[in-house]
Order: sequence, then structure tokens, then C-alpha cells
Amino acid sequence: MLIFRFLQTMAKPVKYLFFFLALSVLMPGCGPGSEADGIWLSGEVMQGTAARIVLNFIDTSGVKPVDSLKLKKDGSFSFRIKPGEGGFYLLRAGKEQSGMLVLFPGDAVTVKMGGNAKPAISGGKEAEEYSRFFSAAQNGMNKIDSLAEFIQNNRHRKDFLQLKNRADSAYTAIVGAIKSEAAGYLEKHPDYLSLLPALNLRLRQAPLFDELTDTRLFLYTDSTLNLHFPDNRYVIQNRQRIGRLRQIIDYEEEARNILKPGTPTPPISLPGTNEAILTPASTGTPFTLIYFWAPADAASRKTNHELKTLYEQFRPMGLSVYAVSLEPSTDRWKAAVTLDKLWWVNVNDTMGRNSSVAAAYMAERLPVFVLIDRRQNIVDRYISIQALEHGLSEIMAKPRK
Repeated sequence: MLIFRFLQTMAKPVKYLFFFLALSVLMPGCGPGSEADGIWLSGEVMQGTAARIVLNFIDTSGVKPVDSLKLKKDGSFSFRIKPGEGGFYLLRAGKEQSGMLVLFPGDAVTVKMGGNAKPAISGGKEAEEYSRFFSAAQNGMNKIDSLAEFIQNNRHRKDFLQLKNRADSAYTAIVGAIKSEAAGYLEKHPDYLSLLPALNLRLRQAPLFDELTDTRLFLYTDSTLNLHFPDNRYVIQNRQRIGRLRQIIDYEEEARNILKPGTPTPPISLPGTNEAILTPASTGTPFTLIYFWAPADAASRKTNHELKTLYEQFRPMGLSVYAVSLEPSTDRWKAAVTLDKLWWVNVNDTMGRNSSVAAAYMAERLPVFVLIDRRQNIVDRYISIQALEHGLSEIMAKPRK
């Protein structure tokens, strides 16, 4: 599934980009005037930072140059392009960059960049408003970076655990504020193409919103964009993505109807790393997380590392993990367990994706998590690490009967 990416920082070179379906050939040109089918982009760059400025278009393969100009002596510049539809752009002058520009035919947008100040964007149907939103989000990202640096610099202190707990609480609050701001942007501007980068904003590698936890926002954005921009190629690309999401949602609804909370778990008896046959009951804890994964699955390997953090957080509260690998090669499975340092209960089904156990648990799209209680009854089912974290936080907070 295509995962949309966006710029994480204004001050650093572009590393992570927001990808979309390519537009038809752009028609660059320079000159004064403002026609309904053209975009007039002008501004200035602090003198001495660069000799030329490049206008780039963001598409599926990255950043593509549209036009470039030699800066005037006073650092000013002006571009005139005729794109045919709204799109996403980026200005670069040496090491300086504008951040994402949301441009439409008929827009007249001014950009000032360079020096220590943040880029200033004004004008346009959406450019100024989106820049204001992203600047606020960027402030939150900077705070997150400061927290990470603080933890790194104080990791040897005796009171490190207390400091980390406070930093974790601050991080949660910052992310919550950014999510609230982004959700507000989505609901306030239903007719904005920039809903797409706002919805797909990333915080230090991680997506701000998760498709399977924040499904409502993804479906809402798809619906309103299809209403206002039915023929825009970015929207068509997003429509395809949401179509795949709907398939996952439909499958999960079917799985939940079969594996309802309170029902007995389908039996599992599989060999562990020492060849002994193990079952979920082998853990002997109040809650056991049955985790389906595969060593050859990239999403699973990423989840292994994320799940270890949750495991350490909730293990003192009575959580254990019974990890079911779907790997035909026993040696490859054991190597992955050792490489990823998975020190919970590990078993493997050499039938791989043809496993009858995986079929019984409807573990078609990995990873899949099924939480069960001491009586071997299903508590809940999750298909994303974000949804799992939210679910465990609620369940572990409840008093035990």
C-alpha cells in the first residue's frame, strides 16, 4: 500500500516527501501578469545564500524540477507556470527551501526565504493557510526533537527513569495537541486539497494519524476531496488508497464477527525454539497477546521492535506475548528471533501463509494481534500497533475481577 509522506522539517534538507501521481507535463514560463489558468509565484531570497532558485514539483517519484531562475541582485525572483490543476511544489535556493507550497491556477503567491527566519508564504487559495497550519505543527515537532535530545543527554543520570516518564508524558501531550490541530484543519477546510498533506503529516518518521485507528478521518477526507476535486490526480491516487483501506475494514469486520470478544480462542499448539510444543496457555499470565508475524514480512519486522516497547510497558501489569511466526524455514525463523531479540514465547508454523492456525484467526494481512484472557477467551483483536497500544492502555487500566 502506498504510504503518503511529507516533509518533516523546514530547516533541514528534504528527506521524506509526500508522494502522489504525476501530473501531465507542466508549462513553465516567466513574466508579469496573472491569468486564470496560470500561477504567479514571486518573492525574495536573502542575498548571498544562492545564485539560482529552483521550482520543484512533488510527484510519485520525488521532487522534479519545473523551472529555475537566476536570482536578481536584490534576491528577488518570479515564476509563471500553467499546471492545469492544483498541486504541491517546493522552492529551493542553495540550502534554503520554502516548505510545501499548495498552488492552484489563478494563484498569486509570495515567498520570502533565507537567513534564520522561517519561510514566509502569503497569498493563494490555500498556500498561506496551509503554511500557517504547518508552521504550528512544526513548532510541536521541534519540541519533540528537544525532548529526544534531552533524554539522550540525560540517559546516564540516576533519576533517568523519572525524567523519561515526564518526557513521555510531555511527548504524549505534544502529539495530542498536533493531532487536535490537524483534525481541526481537516474539518474546517473540507474544500482544501491540502487536506492530504495535513492528514498524512509525519512526526519523526511515524505517521500522525493511523489508517486503522483514525479511519474516520481518512474516509471523511476521501469523501470531501472526491466531492470538490473529483478529477484531480492526487485525489484519484488517494481514492485508490482508500479503496484498499475499505477492503481491509470489510475483512476486519468479518473477522470480528467470527472472533467475537468472549468467545473461546481457536486452539494453537506449535513448536517453540527448543522444539517443545507450546500453547497460549503456556504463558500463565492474566493476558496473552497472540501475535501473528512473518520474518520475511517488512511490516512484521518493524512491528517486532515497536511491540517490544509495549511489552516492556505492560508486562508488569500481567501481559505476555505468544508470537506465531509463519515461516516455512525453521532456521530463518530462529535467526529472525535472535536478530530482533524477541525474548517472549516464540513458536513457528512451517506451513507459512497456508497455515490453518492463521486461517482460523483470520491472520491474512500481517501483523495481527489477538488479546486473550487467562480462560483462553478472546478479549479483542487489533491490526495496527497504534490500535493495540490504545486498547492495552484501556484494558490494563480496568480493575481486575
